[in-house]
Amino acid sequence: MNQIISVKITICGTVQGVGFRPFVYRAALAHAVTGSVSNGTGGVTVCAHGNKTDIDGFIDTIRSLAPVLARINKIDIEEFFPADVPAEFCIVASENDGPLCIDITADTGLCDSCRAELFDPADRRYRHSFINCTDCGPRYTIIRELPYDRCSTTMAQFPLCDDCKKEYEDPTNRRYHAQPICCNFCGPTLSLLDSQGFPIAGRDPILQTADLLLKGNIVAIKGIGGFHLACRADNDEAVQRLRWKKHREEKPFALMAGSAKQAQSLADISADELRLLQSRENPIVILRKKPGPLSISNAVAPNMTTLGIMLPYTPIHHLLFASGGGIDVPLVMTSANSSERPICFDNSDALASLSGIADAFLTHDRDIYIRNDDSIVRTIGDAPMMLRRSRGFVPQALPSPIPVDSLVALGGVLKSTIAVGRGANCYCSQYLGTVETLEDLDAMDRTVRHLTHALNVLPKAFICDMHPQSLVLSYANQQGVPVATVQHHHAHAAACMAENEIPDNALCIVFDGTGYGDDGTIWGSEFLHASYASYTRLGHMSYLSLPGGDEAIKNPGRIAVAGLAPILGKDIFQTMPWMPDGEKQAVLDLCASKTNSPQSCGMGRLFDAVSALLGICTYRNYEGQPAILLEGIADEHESGAYGSPLGFDENGISIDAQAMLGEIWYDLKDKVAIPIIAARFHTTLAQATAAAATICAQQCRNNYVCLCGGVFQNAMLVSRLVPLLRQSGLIPVLHRRMPPNDESISYGQLVVAAAKNVISQKT
Repeated sequence: MNQIISVKITICGTVQGVGFRPFVYRAALAHAVTGSVSNGTGGVTVCAHGNKTDIDGFIDTIRSLAPVLARINKIDIEEFFPADVPAEFCIVASENDGPLCIDITADTGLCDSCRAELFDPADRRYRHSFINCTDCGPRYTIIRELPYDRCSTTMAQFPLCDDCKKEYEDPTNRRYHAQPICCNFCGPTLSLLDSQGFPIAGRDPILQTADLLLKGNIVAIKGIGGFHLACRADNDEAVQRLRWKKHREEKPFALMAGSAKQAQSLADISADELRLLQSRENPIVILRKKPGPLSISNAVAPNMTTLGIMLPYTPIHHLLFASGGGIDVPLVMTSANSSERPICFDNSDALASLSGIADAFLTHDRDIYIRNDDSIVRTIGDAPMMLRRSRGFVPQALPSPIPVDSLVALGGVLKSTIAVGRGANCYCSQYLGTVETLEDLDAMDRTVRHLTHALNVLPKAFICDMHPQSLVLSYANQQGVPVATVQHHHAHAAACMAENEIPDNALCIVFDGTGYGDDGTIWGSEFLHASYASYTRLGHMSYLSLPGGDEAIKNPGRIAVAGLAPILGKDIFQTMPWMPDGEKQAVLDLCASKTNSPQSCGMGRLFDAVSALLGICTYRNYEGQPAILLEGIADEHESGAYGSPLGFDENGISIDAQAMLGEIWYDLKDKVAIPIIAARFHTTLAQATAAAATICAQQCRNNYVCLCGGVFQNAMLVSRLVPLLRQSGLIPVLHRRMPPNDESISYGQLVVAAAKNVISQKT
């Protein structure tokens, strides 16, 4: 007879709200193991009794076959000697037995099993708008605190009916302890309201909403993490009206296609992109438009060569697109907010904020506790890259090379996120947008309080960007704990290093638009030899003037005039015929007097200037527009380049921005096609960057080259740069789990502050 052994197994990670305990229960039965499994503040705890062969098989099953939403960070196994060995295996109630170290589960799109039930007339949840199970549905957006139990979520107000309670308590059922479980008899209720908030009479709000949309109306639809504004994508009048009402002149709208087949009628979709579209995270995927006329309005994505498309991910979405009265055309499905502002998620706030935009509201009484916008992904270099990390991915833990416990980082001003440290894990929040107003600050504060409370973290220090006039810094100084600052581009570098688990140091190339530099100037094209605690600036792009300050960013032709004037002299008036000569002269006067003409080496500003010089984007309506349109028009088959624009100055190696602008102007003068010039610019920049990296890498102790900053969201630049780096024996490293843009700033701030040990320095 085999000897019985007893082990205590502690499993940490995303192991609550994902069906982990019933999975363990079934595994125990399969391996003839007795004992118990319970949730606790330390994760999931298993007491297992059986012979060694069965115990080993049981543990292997836990490691290799965990539920689809589970993420195991650590498994600890300890043998113990109980007084008695139980005869059965059981699931016991949650225990608050020590320091909290469990993770919060992300919100997840509808699984295949629930979708099948949703459309099965024989199923008791047929057409139930809130159907979910342990493999899908809302999590992060309804959690008030951990451990994750129904009483700690916004579902607490909906008592279970007898049938749901039976499923909830049955370990063999896939809805065992699925906290949002409900049905048509005990769950939330849909409501269709007019623009003033009054109920619209009718029996089926879904079919009524579909009818309103098909007739050209704009409807605000409540989702998992907030409201969308929806309208027919093929109705030019409806799309234009939505643009006008939302004050969104040209920034592309996201689309929701009813199926992958419908998405494929609009865009060329690779196998990798299709997997992203159909993944359980259901992000918006940036896809290349099909050539020729499409069955959607040109106003959806003006002048763009790409479309942002997602598939239905909530039961409500699936029902809207269902056959038999549903919608058979793609919908514009854009965040219900002003551009770069927090998404509306509260019913009363949505009615107050959106009544002048939406013709109707499809809403419900399941509260969203924390807002969470759609994630955005594109494929770069045959692998996905995050452009916006929110629903489906937040708040998955990210690694840190050093403990970051009790630190809270507040990110930057644009594309803001916050990050909370617990142990050696960094928990980055959902995308928050721009933090420039009290409303924005309130949204950030709510996120700080929610994430720290849910993770049971008491902040010991707040970490901010160095910019002295930041509203975020003022907020931090009012919290009653020490405040530290981290240089913007050092934070970028540290985030990329930490995400890729680089242990010590690397050459980090940080290309973005704006960051406050150590010397008080505007940085944004940095070659840094960075460790987590410090960095040395090895080079950058030459500085460009921004005549008129922020006005030059909106009117990037001004940057081009300032950059070209020393090269062209009076011939500057022959450039950019769309810009009045009087404005050009005013720019020259500002530069000569050095009045309101700050100097910037932001790589984003060079892209802006080139885009304006080529007449592609002469006025910026949204962040990144000039660069996005410049990349979109570039001829991917053109491989030519300009001369090497490298030099040296007091800060080390320098990329000569003015020289590139001059080469582009002479090509324009020779009537070279705009797409060819745009491609040559990308190739020249890639070659110059690779050459500079090869020189700088000789001063570093390894061959890693981290590519950080929003400019590296440019697929053409990355695809031309990465092979050149590899040819030089360097190892290019990109963001994959976090966006390279300013959303990663809070993550980097957290790691840098921990490396500098700011808590001990401030106390």
